[in-house]
Amino acid sequence: MNIETVAKISLIVLYSLFSLIRIEYYRRAKKAGFKTVIEEKRRYSLWLSLFICYEVLTFFIFIFSPETLGFGVILLPVWVRLAGALLGFIALLWFLWIHQALGNNLSVRISIKDAQQLVTHGPYRWVRHPMYTAFFILHIAAFLLTSNWFIGLTWTAGLAAIIFTRVKREEEMLLNRFGKAYSAYANNTGRFIPRLNWTGFRPEKRS
Repeated sequence: MNIETVAKISLIVLYSLFSLIRIEYYRRAKKAGFKTVIEEKRRYSLWLSLFICYEVLTFFIFIFSPETLGFGVILLPVWVRLAGALLGFIALLWFLWIHQALGNNLSVRISIKDAQQLVTHGPYRWVRHPMYTAFFILHIAAFLLTSNWFIGLTWTAGLAAIIFTRVKREEEMLLNRFGKAYSAYANNTGRFIPRLNWTGFRPEKRS
């Protein structure tokens, strides 16, 4: 089995598992019956939907007609591309842990639910937006596996643009909902990667 076949199989498995995890936890959250009380405007989620469609399109082009994207091919050593597969599966495990921590607080769009809790355990103890970190790692893995600068550049740049426009709105909504509790949490955690002290957030115990 050559490296191109390994790369394609790895990408299919990774994105399939990411999707299955996402679908299953969305199903659980919806079943919980929490009502949405605050939600982002539809035009913001539209940009995310368009970006996802672009990624899906280029993904299938790479799988079934890689010569179409041949102009973006770069020569990476086999071990680097295999490292991309390993990185992708690390991102997958991180992604699963995040969903387990979020539980029924998960939502498709940026929103606040009536019974929503401020999640500060699991990976959220160290990072406020570990979900975005997982997607960045996955996109780096995809770049290494495809060995294609066009995919790597457009996917990662598009993801960065989406995230950096979403994260401010998301944090404002959480601050409005949880007030001082979220402010204290934000002051003790990193946004996408842990802070240098690595101690994590410890909520104050009420007497």
